Amino acid sequence: MRVTLSEIYLSQFFVGVGALEIGAGEASWHGYPMPLWTSHLLVATGLIIPLLAWYLRRPLQMTESHKD
Repeated sequence: MRVTLSEIYLSQFFVGVGALEIGAGEASWHGYPMPLWTSHLLVATGLIIPLLAWYLRRPLQMTESHKD
């Protein structure tokens, strides 16, 4: 399996928290306000994590010129 279960859970957590903050219209961390773009960044990070893990763990295919 190229993407581990922990990476899937982490990405779901990021997307969930980011979506809830976007839906509320405000973002905060321990009661301190943050800019709303950080919520968009959380959603984007949650979408990128499994894609990046899958891409980085793909089998390498060497061309004929690199085989020795």
